[in-house]
Amino acid sequence: MAKVPERFPCRAVPFMSSAPTVSPPVAPRHVTIIGAGIVGMSAALYLQRDGHRVTVIDPKPPGTGTSLGNAGVIATGGVTPTAMPGLWKKVPKMLLDPAGPFAIRWRYLPHIAPWLIRFLQAGDAARVRQISRELLPLVSRALIAHEELVKLAGAEDIIRRVGWLKLYGSEGSFNGTAFDRELMTGCGVKFDVLDGDEVRQLEPHLQKRFARGIFQPDAGFVSLPHKLIAAYAEHFRRNGGTILQETVRRLEIGPAGPEKVVTDLAIHPVDRLVIAAGAWSKALAAEAGAPVPLDTERGYHLNLKLPDGTPSVGRPTLIADQSYVLAPMQEGLRLTSGVELAGLDAPPDFRRIRRMLDLAKDVLPAIGQAEVTREWLGYRPSTPDSKPVVGRSPRYANTVLAFGHGHMGLSLGPLTGRVVADLVAGRGSEFDLAPYRADRSFR
Repeated sequence: MAKVPERFPCRAVPFMSSAPTVSPPVAPRHVTIIGAGIVGMSAALYLQRDGHRVTVIDPKPPGTGTSLGNAGVIATGGVTPTAMPGLWKKVPKMLLDPAGPFAIRWRYLPHIAPWLIRFLQAGDAARVRQISRELLPLVSRALIAHEELVKLAGAEDIIRRVGWLKLYGSEGSFNGTAFDRELMTGCGVKFDVLDGDEVRQLEPHLQKRFARGIFQPDAGFVSLPHKLIAAYAEHFRRNGGTILQETVRRLEIGPAGPEKVVTDLAIHPVDRLVIAAGAWSKALAAEAGAPVPLDTERGYHLNLKLPDGTPSVGRPTLIADQSYVLAPMQEGLRLTSGVELAGLDAPPDFRRIRRMLDLAKDVLPAIGQAEVTREWLGYRPSTPDSKPVVGRSPRYANTVLAFGHGHMGLSLGPLTGRVVADLVAGRGSEFDLAPYRADRSFR
C-alpha cells in the first residue's frame, strides 16, 4: 500500500453511511427535469421522495443515451482529473496512433480550441492538486448514494463490489503513474499496487504478462447500466412520476427565470427546472443564465459475445498502455475506447475501436472468436477542469444545473440527484458546493 506523501495533504472528507435525514420541503413543487440519464433519473427519485410532483423530459427512453455505454465503474477513488501535468507533450503521438486513445476531427478544432486551452491550463500541477481535493467530496460518497437508490428501486443485483483494476505492461509505464498515486494517497484513497504475480492471481485468465497493477478494491461495478436506470424509471413511474419522450427545443424565460419548456410536441409550464441533459445541456444552461464551457468527449464501445464457457475478466479492467477497458457486463464483454473530439453532430467512426480488437486479443485470446453484437457511440459532457456543474443558475433561483460529469457520470449520478433535491428543498448540502458552480473559472 502506498504511503501518503506529507507534501500533499488532502484530508479525506467523512461521508455518511446513508443519506441525510429527509425533512419535508417548505412546499411541494412541480419539478421539470430535462434529461433521463443517470443524473436525471436519480434526481427524479430523490425529488419524488421529498413529495414533489416530477416530470422528466427526454427524446430517448431512460438510460438509453450516454448512460448506456460506459464501462460500469463506480469510481470511489476517482480524484484524478483528465488534464494532468505533461499531457500536452503526449498529444501529438496519440494523434498519430490509429489505435490510440485520443482522436480529433480537424474540422472541429476551431470550435473546440477555447475549451482545449482551458483544459490544458487545468493540467498545471498545482491546479490538478486543487481539483483533486475538490473531486474528493463527490467520489467518496458515490457508492453510498448508489446503494441507497438501488435499494429503493429493488435493483441491488446490478451493482457488485468487485473493484477497479488498472494494468501496466512495463515498469516504465507504471512509473508514469507516480503523480496519480500521489493524488490518491494524499486524498486517502485506498488502493493496492500489484506485482505481476498478484495481477495473475486476481485475473488468472489474462494471457499477456503485466508488470504492475493498481487495484482500487472499494470501487463498485454496474453490470448493466441501462438496466439500472430502467429500474429507477420503473420505480419512478409506479409512484406517480411522469416521463415524456419529447425533444426540448428551447426555454421561454420570464422575469424570474424559465417559465416554459418548449418541445417538439408541446409547451410545458415550469415551476422548478432541473437541467440534466448531459452533453446537450450547454445551450439550455445558457438560456437559463449560465453560459458554461461544456463540450463532449465522444466515447465508443463494442459489445462482444464470447463463446459459451469462455473465461473472462472478473471486474472492469483498464489496459493502461493502450487506454481501453474490458468490462464483464451481463450482456457480454464490453470493450470501451478513449476520447474523440468531434462534437455532437459528426457521424460515428468505428475504425479506431475496431482496431483495438487486435490489441485486446493479445490480452484475452478468446476475443478473436467473439461476435460483435453492438457498435456504440456516446457523448461525455465534459468541462475543462473535470468537475461537474452542480448548483443553482447564477441568474435564476428556480433553475438547478446538474451536468458536465465527463468520465464520472455513472459514478456521480445518484449523489448529484441527492444534491439537486437538497437545493430544490432549500436544505443545506452536506459539503461545500462552491467548486461546482456554473460561474467558476474552469481552469
